[in-house]
Amino acid sequence: MGKIGKIWLICASVLFITFMAVVIQTFRPVRNVQPDDVMKIEGTVINVQEASGYDIVITLENDDHYYYINRGMLHGLTVEQLGTDILNKKVTLYSIKRWTIFTRDQNMGHVSKLMIEDKVLFNEINNNIHEQTTK
Repeated sequence: MGKIGKIWLICASVLFITFMAVVIQTFRPVRNVQPDDVMKIEGTVINVQEASGYDIVITLENDDHYYYINRGMLHGLTVEQLGTDILNKKVTLYSIKRWTIFTRDQNMGHVSKLMIEDKVLFNEINNNIHEQTTK
């Protein structure tokens, strides 16, 4: 193999390793959420709806992010009850904070904790002052 072939192979290897690192970081599952893994977001809920995979989607006023409670309906939440509890009210969401190629502002949209006033409606954060939501 000539010098140009070796340089091409090294460049291709570096690009492949970089690409794989970005893919792994982007599609790594969210498990064992800790308080340092989330960011606090406050806003008024303008829509609550069901999504595929038993997810619950929450839309906040003047916010372009896509917020969802992953498998929320398997945690005992219902779209109807959440609509009654939080629709047109100010809530506090704790969303996963992680940089990916798709979330450069680090807001993944995966809601790990949902609060209205001082009431916790959903919580999957470990080592948190509130109890976790159980199935």
